[in-house]
Amino acid sequence: MAITTLDGVIAGAEPPQFFYKALSGTLVAGRPYTPFYAAGIPGAAVAPTPGISGVALTSYAGQIPFTNPTAGASSYLARFVGLSSAQTGQLILCDRLWHNSGINVTLTTAQTINSVAFPARDQNGSTNGAGVLLGLEVSSATGAGTPTITVGYTNSAGTGSRTGQNIIATNSTSAAGTFYPIGLQQSDDGVQSIQSVTLSATWTSGTVHLVAYRILSILPCGAAGISSAVDVVTGGMPQLFDNTVPFLVFTPTTTTSTSVQGSITVTQG
Repeated sequence: MAITTLDGVIAGAEPPQFFYKALSGTLVAGRPYTPFYAAGIPGAAVAPTPGISGVALTSYAGQIPFTNPTAGASSYLARFVGLSSAQTGQLILCDRLWHNSGINVTLTTAQTINSVAFPARDQNGSTNGAGVLLGLEVSSATGAGTPTITVGYTNSAGTGSRTGQNIIATNSTSAAGTFYPIGLQQSDDGVQSIQSVTLSATWTSGTVHLVAYRILSILPCGAAGISSAVDVVTGGMPQLFDNTVPFLVFTPTTTTSTSVQGSITVTQG
């Protein structure tokens, strides 16, 4: 079943889910940051501990709340509204499909991941991985070192031995919440599974995790304290498949401390 009319969008609209998070002053211009581990609304998530092969996610304490529709119905993003209180930037709403733990930040040789199967929540509602991206997330501040992150993966077409590296340079003493997106090899449009991760240099200390995610919507925060929004037309009304785990990533333009707040509205039918 699918929503195909504006009347259907209106009839199926669920109550908005509100978020409000304070972001630390350790923000760096152009370096993505997730408030997943920050206090606020929803409350802070606890660092994952499933092991090196990770876990496929159907819910996680600290996510923006999401409720599956009744049997036979589908969910779509109807509205995404937000603002940054003190600076401009880009607020990204994502679905967290998988994450792991157990990465050794001092080891400089390949670490085998062999991820468990991702859930059927790629952009087509399958496990193939179309539109599924990777990031390396910091949950406990790293120590000295600026390693290059190389991830070995299988792409959405099932082709193995693909590699991707961090798009922006890593930093020593990366704060908790720092989120390093991993690039894809040429012509790839997503990741089906992860085989390995290699750090080119020690990070000395800290805790990091790989995260597989799908971008649901991107919201420009063009002026501090001024809200912006996307709706079913401007946002494309992406489908939120059952057991979606919504979380946020913010890319700031300066180092100014800020907060992000807003809401998401889902329609079901």
